[in-house]
Amino acid sequence: MRNTNDSLKNNLNDNLNDNLNTSLTESSNELEIKKIHKDRIISFIFIILTVLFWGYSFISTKIVLKEIPPASIAFFRQLIALTVLLIWLLPTKKLPKITIREFLQIGFAAFFGIVLYFLFENTGLKFTGASSAAMIVSAVPIFTLLSEVLFFKLKATMKMIVCISVSIAGVYLVISVNGRLDFSSSSFYGNMLVMGAMIAWVIYTILNKKFGSKHSSLSLTTYQTLASIFLFLPFVVSESSSWKALTLIPFLNLLYLGIFCSAFAYFFFIYASKRLGPTISSSFLNLIPIVTVLSSFFVLGEKIAYIQIAGMFLIMISLYFLSKKTKNIPRPTE
Repeated sequence: MRNTNDSLKNNLNDNLNDNLNTSLTESSNELEIKKIHKDRIISFIFIILTVLFWGYSFISTKIVLKEIPPASIAFFRQLIALTVLLIWLLPTKKLPKITIREFLQIGFAAFFGIVLYFLFENTGLKFTGASSAAMIVSAVPIFTLLSEVLFFKLKATMKMIVCISVSIAGVYLVISVNGRLDFSSSSFYGNMLVMGAMIAWVIYTILNKKFGSKHSSLSLTTYQTLASIFLFLPFVVSESSSWKALTLIPFLNLLYLGIFCSAFAYFFFIYASKRLGPTISSSFLNLIPIVTVLSSFFVLGEKIAYIQIAGMFLIMISLYFLSKKTKNIPRPTE
């Protein structure tokens, strides 16, 4: 009788333990699901903020250009961004040490991806509209892919060829004046400079490939931003005589470019990309030109031709279909 009671007690304890373990597992799963759901919500908020920050960056640059020359804007923007990045990274000790040779190689890539890119883009914005510049820059992933097909033997599918062709047609409509190329217009000159920025970014993307496996994106950006400070100096020295104290609005826009566009937005994009995946993140970035077009209309009073809007949609459509096929298309971080 005693053995029977002990057996019943043991069975009861086992059942209780099983039920308790099941409940704990279910609770743990529920917490994990809630955490994943929360991360996705935060990720969507971050990617939307990234689109807004980078989309408005063209307008901020136009505003600051009224009081500071192009190279100086880029220099101070990187200086502000570097300060934020170092304050952020140094206490966490997540900035790895690199050799002098690596720093020189990283600096060489930064010369194209930061120095030449922003020199061309900022100077171009003096002559062309913020919307036109944003639409041209949005086509960078397509031209990066084209360079890989032409020079690195990437196998081109029919879908890639169609997307590249459609995007080139879209860029033509954006940089043209009523469908024709007017080589004498200042806007065409500005558009060509922005095209130069696009070419600089394509070269930077190619040079940057070798560093991707060695360093995290954040540490690489920090070192390249540091290198760009020194590389900007020859360009900035010639502009220093025209420096003057900034009025409030341009000053706030310069802070915005350095803190939000070059530091925070980059972190937001990395965070969102890791949780949402590159395809979803890249699809959101296609909205940047729309943010720029709307902002330039309401803030700067810029007008955009219907033919340029058509060009923008051709670029966006080609990017959308290409991003569904290509896992990760490099883009400039505004």
